[in-house]
Amino acid sequence: MSEDDGTIQLLIEDDANRTALAELLEERYEVRTDDTELTGDVVLVDDRSLPTYRDQVQSLEAASSFSPVVLVRREGTRLDLDSNSDHRLVDEVVTAPVREAILHRRLRNLLVRRRQFERLEEQNEQLERFASVVSHDLRNPLQVAQGRLDLLESSVADSEREHVEHAQESLDRMDSLISDVLALAREGNELENPTEVQLSTVVANAWSVVASQDADLVAVDEGAMVVADTDRLSSVFENLFRNAVEHGRSDVTIEVGTTADGFYVADDGPGIPPEKRDDVLERGYSSAEGTGLGLDIVTSVVDAHGWELSVGESDTGGARFDVSGVELVRASRA
Repeated sequence: MSEDDGTIQLLIEDDANRTALAELLEERYEVRTDDTELTGDVVLVDDRSLPTYRDQVQSLEAASSFSPVVLVRREGTRLDLDSNSDHRLVDEVVTAPVREAILHRRLRNLLVRRRQFERLEEQNEQLERFASVVSHDLRNPLQVAQGRLDLLESSVADSEREHVEHAQESLDRMDSLISDVLALAREGNELENPTEVQLSTVVANAWSVVASQDADLVAVDEGAMVVADTDRLSSVFENLFRNAVEHGRSDVTIEVGTTADGFYVADDGPGIPPEKRDDVLERGYSSAEGTGLGLDIVTSVVDAHGWELSVGESDTGGARFDVSGVELVRASRA
């Protein structure tokens, strides 16, 4: 879609003014002059016609979509656009006589904003569909597994009880992760309880969930604390750890440390080629080995905190994920 694609709807009572504006716009846009229903991407009204069409223009405020309004106002005309009834009634004001370059620039900017709004709506719909899949297609079999484990628990010998406990911990963590993903998908960037948390504690807890038999974890900084939502921060490390274990060697070594304004997770695996480093952070990206859900969750959590995530190469040639913009707090020493 080019910058000149779009529909401009004119609400101009004066025939001569309406015709003049239509001729000015028709080379770049589709122009509509029907005033029975507001269907244009942008609505253009002049100060003389505004009282007539006020109710129609105000109805756009209640619409779920973004329908910008441009007011063409004669120089010196005073309009009460700050009253409660006219709150956000007009998005742009163009002074008459209209200068073509200015009008086209204002319309172009509004059309860009409208397209951005439409893309955001599409993303929200995709998130809602994703949340529905997580809620039903993942939670239902999880509940079945939980029920079967409950039935088996009484028949498991004491010497094998440890396996039941690990299975129960994993099922509980899966249920918690599903809840977090649903919250991210349906609540966006809202963080309920960001607090100062010990980074090493979060890392250790995440590693206990993900750790494989041969992989090793090296924690470089034991004293750092970060201001974050604990559960969501834990999901960042869990997914980055899982990504390293699943895409690296079975005996991969993972290092976690802090930087001047954040933290990193690095490994000594095969790494990510430079031409793919931006791609892996794109929504919905997946490689042949996985679904891409893990890094999607990491990106969502990082965004929710207002941080930034970047991908690079570790000192050993593996992958390195840096999270910056983090509020770090150094624990006081006794």
